[in-house]
Amino acid sequence: LTLILIGIVVIMPDLGNATILALTVLIMITVSGVGYRWFTSLLGLVVGASTLVLGSIWIIGVDRVAKIPVFGYVAKRFSAFFNPFNDLSGAGHQLANSYYAMSNGGWFGLGLGNSIEKRGYLPEAHTDFVFSIVIEEFGFFGASLILALLFFLILRIILVGIRAKNPFNSMMALGIGGMILMQTFINIGGISGLIPSTGVTFPFLSQGGNSLLVLSVAIALVLNIDANERRDALYEQMEAEAQGRSEEA
Repeated sequence: LTLILIGIVVIMPDLGNATILALTVLIMITVSGVGYRWFTSLLGLVVGASTLVLGSIWIIGVDRVAKIPVFGYVAKRFSAFFNPFNDLSGAGHQLANSYYAMSNGGWFGLGLGNSIEKRGYLPEAHTDFVFSIVIEEFGFFGASLILALLFFLILRIILVGIRAKNPFNSMMALGIGGMILMQTFINIGGISGLIPSTGVTFPFLSQGGNSLLVLSVAIALVLNIDANERRDALYEQMEAEAQGRSEEA
């Protein structure tokens, strides 16, 4: 069922969110307690399929893949990934200007609001490439602080899942933490050229109502799970104390 849903997202086409869905499903299967043989088989299938797709694009060539209706834009992303400076006015324009923005930022940045690239050079700088502007304005240290705060939030969510006694609550919290972690990794990988650009937003910073709504609901679910677990633990403690007093009496 999940493969069908992910396939529909791929056909849209939206490989970025399809990748997040696939990795989140893999995380959920991992934490569900499935046998290691099933997990290793699934992981091998994902790695093998990814290698096959990347190898096919490499062998066939980006130009030929670009003629396929559904995957034409994907080929452009791969072309920019291999060398964005080969096509500065086309496919590589965003990634090249992302590099320029990060280079301008240096260690301490140009200052809040002083970005050069967001003034028409880096297209859609307020969406999936917003963190490049953050690096340009706040520098390496400021951007690292923002990433540290985000990773602290993800760690807290994962800890809620680990400490939860209810299996459903545990899997829900771990899945949400994994989803936000995958979204952050794909966005940072895209703007830095570690992976092809996917158009995935940066959590809580990029403009986008749908992304903010989903993330806000996810955080609300985690807060509710944590509150319920604390309440259940308090009830258990009160029952244990009441039972101890009754035994003494």
